[in-house]
Amino acid sequence: MRCDYIYRQVERLVQKYKTRDPIELLEARGVIVKETSQYQNLKGYCFVSCQTVYTILSSFLSDGEKRIVAAHELGHIVLHHNELKMAPMLDDKLYNMVDDTEYQANLFTADLLISDQDVAELAQNEDLDYFSFCSALQATPELMSFKLYSLIHRGQNYNMPLDLNSRFLAK
Repeated sequence: MRCDYIYRQVERLVQKYKTRDPIELLEARGVIVKETSQYQNLKGYCFVSCQTVYTILSSFLSDGEKRIVAAHELGHIVLHHNELKMAPMLDDKLYNMVDDTEYQANLFTADLLISDQDVAELAQNEDLDYFSFCSALQATPELMSFKLYSLIHRGQNYNMPLDLNSRFLAK
């Protein structure tokens, strides 16, 4: 699955529902969103039961992490719906680069939570270093790396200041 396809799926959702909020998008699509304190190491998962899609988020996460995990699970729902019917998609480590489905959900997350326009506008400010740039967009440096990767692979001219770190939320 190519970056441009993933980006088009994100933009289709944003245009249809007029939001980039992953919880609002999940609910608008009829997904049942719940929190659980049952698992300390599991960040979230999604599954289908009786034709209803569920997303479960860990109550141990900060609000910012919940937003990232919700976006990641939405990516699975949009991009990998057929796989959800076979087994739940469990995410104990986000930004896993080994599995294609995880990698694709990561790109979906970055494209959803960080708009191309916001990156382009902020990139004009030459006074910002990379970490200030990320902070201004309320993105972790690792999430921003996925966004830049997406932009570059869709033909934009940006530099990658960090390698893609597949385990940054596993800490």
